[in-house]
Parts: sequence; structure tokens; C-alpha cells
Amino acid sequence: MLGALIGALSTLVAARFTWQQQHYNEAAAKFRAAFVEEIFLLRKGSEDVFRVLTDNVFARHEREKILFEPFLSRSELCALSKAWESYIDNPGSPAPGSLNNRPNDIQRALSLIEQLLSCAKPK
Repeated sequence: MLGALIGALSTLVAARFTWQQQHYNEAAAKFRAAFVEEIFLLRKGSEDVFRVLTDNVFARHEREKILFEPFLSRSELCALSKAWESYIDNPGSPAPGSLNNRPNDIQRALSLIEQLLSCAKPK
């Protein structure tokens, strides 16, 4: 009787863990997918960062961040918040539109996005 109870409890715990992990991975995938278009445009290198990362894009990314946050632990949420602040506070180029600054600006933007997406790796 006790063995059956322990077995049932361990099955319940394993099922709950699997359910949480599955939902985390789904939310993380949606969060990562929100950045695909911007990563593509930045890697292409033909547009300035300020033309790719517009206010509308930041708003869309923030919406996905808010939807993803409930699936994070306290420490994961802290890391995401720190990466998010760096991402939205990116000062950009001292001379927007300058072809001389474009590669550095793009590299910095991609680096900040990668830092942000590292918080949403599949488990």
C-alpha cells in the first residue's frame, strides 16, 4: 500500500515537472521567434540599427517578454530583466546613418539580442 502511494506521488511529481518544462519551452520558443525578423535584417547589414529596432519592434518584443516572464524562476527573471535593460538602453550610434558606424552598431545590437535570447534557451 505504501509503495503504491509513493509510486503515485512520484508519478504525479514527474508529470507536473514535464508539464512545466513543456510550457516553458513553448513560451521560450515564442519569445525567441519574436526576434527572428530583426536578427535577419541586422545580419543582412543593409539597414541601420535604428531603422530595424523601432519603437514598434521594441513594443512587440516587450509584449513577448511579458508573456514569457511567468515561466521563469526568480533568478531567471533577474537575468532576463538585466538583459532587457541593456537591450532597450542601447545608446545606438553617435552618428546614425553613417556607413562607417553601421557594422559596429549592428554587432552591438546582435550581441544584446543574443544576450537576451540566452535567457530563453530550451530546457
